[in-house]
Amino acid sequence: MTENPLKIGVLSRRAPIGQHPEIGATLEHVGGLTRVLPALAEFAHMNWTAVTTQSQLGLPRHYSLAKVSGQSYPHEIEVFLSEVDPLVLNQSDWFCTHFIWPLLHDMAIPEIDIAEMEASLNSMKSACNALAASCIDSDNNGYLVNDFQLSQVPVALKNLEPNKPVTFFLHTPWPKLIPRNNAAIKILEFLATGMLGADVIEFQTQKDLQAFEGFVSDYLPSQIMNVKLEVNPVSVDILSLAEQSMGFADFKSLYEEEISYVHIARSDPIKNTLATIIAFSDLAKRFTESSPRSYLDLYIVPSRQQWPEYRSLLTEIVECVESSNAKLSFLNYSPIRIHVGNDYQRASSALKHYDYLIACSVADGLNLVVKEGAVLNNRNGVIISTKNIGAMAELGEFCVVAAEATEVGIAEALREAQNLSSESRRKMSADLKRHIQEFDSSNWALNVVANFKVLEKV
Repeated sequence: MTENPLKIGVLSRRAPIGQHPEIGATLEHVGGLTRVLPALAEFAHMNWTAVTTQSQLGLPRHYSLAKVSGQSYPHEIEVFLSEVDPLVLNQSDWFCTHFIWPLLHDMAIPEIDIAEMEASLNSMKSACNALAASCIDSDNNGYLVNDFQLSQVPVALKNLEPNKPVTFFLHTPWPKLIPRNNAAIKILEFLATGMLGADVIEFQTQKDLQAFEGFVSDYLPSQIMNVKLEVNPVSVDILSLAEQSMGFADFKSLYEEEISYVHIARSDPIKNTLATIIAFSDLAKRFTESSPRSYLDLYIVPSRQQWPEYRSLLTEIVECVESSNAKLSFLNYSPIRIHVGNDYQRASSALKHYDYLIACSVADGLNLVVKEGAVLNNRNGVIISTKNIGAMAELGEFCVVAAEATEVGIAEALREAQNLSSESRRKMSADLKRHIQEFDSSNWALNVVANFKVLEKV
């Protein structure tokens, strides 16, 4: 008799559902762990619930991801869009964007009135409670919660279904330097208390686990006793990437002798795009008319454009490209090219052909672009990164890692990458592909599912 497969209730802030005016529901390519979650369907059925975004308002509430994507999965992936009160959601999103997001990435946060902070935390809790209530299904064997915005969901789920196992995955970093102010500590206590409602909390890196464990030991020592902490790095689906890339149009805009630098990122301060542009410009000042033409192609996905600060950053990036090209006009071509929009096919095509992939965030939970680039690239391209990117915990020895996430640090790393021998480049590329193939998204999903199988038997 065949054992019934697990059915996991998955909760995330977003689901990859878009809308095309002519063909209806479409697969939308989104960042972070969201695009890896379907890997769980190799081992379990998925009831995937996500908060309805502004662009999804008015769409049907239920989808089969196989029908939307045109892809087949070993088990069903049912997607449910759950609407949350828009005023509550807006307050929660505002607070997450301006306070929690920078705090988790070791960046400064603005001052905030205590009453306003309490109202924002309550909005987050209300949104999480509503999402948890909407996903309850007696057929679910347990729940996987992803996204720091949903930190309060584990507690809500345990109140509703106390006997169902819950795993929380934090794909953002946990801050390594705890600011010594009451607001920051209160925010982190709020996040940690909610996460500790889970049976298992998974992290991208050992440093993030240790930072979280240290914080809880200092501020919430009585709450960690029965929670399992583990590292389970997110990765990519190699076979799916290869299949997708074969079906993509080739947008290659280089001659064979030209040199390609690529930077793919959301328009977000942590992605360090301005420093990347300036570092490349510093490098390009040494180019001559007789040097092979070199291009920095920026693929920028507009992020959080409902907030003025993020709109201003996107404008600043565009202006920085223009001013940098003006300073490099002696080359008689524009070496920096910017592509704004969520064009996954064009960005993936660029990953095939880069000589240098620049992923130099100030800090980053995982940065899947690094792994996607390593898998897709066919030119023995070099990855230039920074030490505070989650993927470097696994891949740093096969990349050029800048000493600092500054313009000077990135420029020095670019020069180091330029000086690598052909054999060094070939070996680094081969080692990257080998490691990612061994620890791909299937490995990540298997580790997630293993916890449910153990917890269900306890």
